[in-house]
Amino acid sequence: MTKVTRRKEGEKFKYFHLREYKNKMSDILFKRIMRLLADGEFDIVITTKTRGEAGYIDYETDSIYLNPKLFPIEETIIHEALHILKPNLSEEDIVELSSLLFEQLNDNKRDRLISYIKAFSTKWVGVKRSDIYATH
Repeated sequence: MTKVTRRKEGEKFKYFHLREYKNKMSDILFKRIMRLLADGEFDIVITTKTRGEAGYIDYETDSIYLNPKLFPIEETIIHEALHILKPNLSEEDIVELSSLLFEQLNDNKRDRLISYIKAFSTKWVGVKRSDIYATH
């Protein structure tokens, strides 16, 4: 699907392909996720004790819990951050969106995300910082 828009001079066409649109949207969401992690509103807890969940949010303590033993930690943090940023989306939509965003991550973005997780995590239980690395 292609959207066509005319330039002001009316002579040339500029094409926006769906892939370009997806890339722009994933960049915007990635930046919002990085800002959310950096603002410190939520504590990030890396733990192997999550009752079998890859991650969850405790809104009473404003904490995001991540279990890197169950699922790629980058995708889990994206998933949980989307719950915060898009609270009206269903779990099914969050799963689909987080999977799409995870697939769009290049190595640089994965490394940055891991750096943010390591830098802003406030508690480590059953996991060492050296155990956390980007999935390339």
